[in-house]
Amino acid sequence: MKSLPDDPAAEENPIALLEEISVVKSRYKLLCMQLEQIYIEQRESVKAIRAALGDTVKVVQCSPLSEEEQTAAQQLTCQTAEEMESLAEESSSECFTDEQDECESH
Repeated sequence: MKSLPDDPAAEENPIALLEEISVVKSRYKLLCMQLEQIYIEQRESVKAIRAALGDTVKVVQCSPLSEEEQTAAQQLTCQTAEEMESLAEESSSECFTDEQDECESH
């Protein structure tokens, strides 16, 4: 435990401490706003990636592929979906539920 100095006025100026607290509080608010913006941008990026992946999966599913190519495409879809889910760290009911069910069955 930190011991108190013999003369607290000589060690710390209360007014200076209050000013420092104000500066720290301002920096904290700024960091919180920056973090919120990063979170929003990350969420939008993940959403765009998911949409692009969904479009790609649709194209792949519509084109005639060999059984080996279909298996590889499905594995890639499952792996990408799992990676994106772990990056986003958010649960969403719209995200690859059908593909994940297929992944779990293989």
